[in-house]
Amino acid sequence: MSGDDAGQASPVPAEETPALFTGPRWFIPSALLHELDPDAARAGRRPRRTARDWVVDFSCFLLAVVVGVTAVEALTDNPHVPHGLAVVDQVIGALSCATVWLRRRWPLGLAVAMTPVTFVSDTAGGAGVIALFTLAVHRPFRYVAWVGGVNAALAPLYYWIRPDADIPYLVSVLFAVLLTVAIVGWGMFVRAKRQLLLSLRDRARRAETEAQLRAEQAQRLAREAIAREMHDVLAHRLTLLSVHAGALEFRPDAPRPRRPGPRE
Repeated sequence: MSGDDAGQASPVPAEETPALFTGPRWFIPSALLHELDPDAARAGRRPRRTARDWVVDFSCFLLAVVVGVTAVEALTDNPHVPHGLAVVDQVIGALSCATVWLRRRWPLGLAVAMTPVTFVSDTAGGAGVIALFTLAVHRPFRYVAWVGGVNAALAPLYYWIRPDADIPYLVSVLFAVLLTVAIVGWGMFVRAKRQLLLSLRDRARRAETEAQLRAEQAQRLAREAIAREMHDVLAHRLTLLSVHAGALEFRPDAPRPRRPGPRE
């Protein structure tokens, strides 16, 4: 979340999270838990993966592998790609699939590194798409615009150097550009949803704090009213005592007031 520190509500630990985040912790992304835990943010500790993160990361790795295997079949059938280049492409693709597990730690660095890698390797395309999606989820739009724009700009040159045997050139370029735009849009949607959840949580926390302050202010006003009333009663009694004392000084021989008997 961006903005000046003075305009933001300070984060609170996850155990103090309002009802908006009271679901199971394993279902919440570790990035959200990291923003909800100020102690971890101050200490610089990396957020530990939740069960949901492990499932998502394994699914992304599996998707990158499936895309890479599909690309291997296309490489073997493409007469424009030499056999040695196809072997190098497969090695680069395997290493790129392994880097998917680093996408949470270095989203920007991985996306930047995968831009030239996907330009020279077909089998690294799945890892490059996942890296771009991760960048859109975890970083502001200015970074996504640069990296995504470079990927889209390199698509015509890529298919010019390595044309597809079955798909026309213009169709391949248009599909690559549309895929890049769709991945960026999906990632920005996920990021906007997370920011909305955090903003709603901050609003709930501020509303709870304001309600507590109003209750404390009402208690303080009630105590002040009671104190004023007690002060007025005590002042009235002291005034009466002062008047009686003055009367006794003026008439020291005045008889004492007689108490009424039981028959009177």
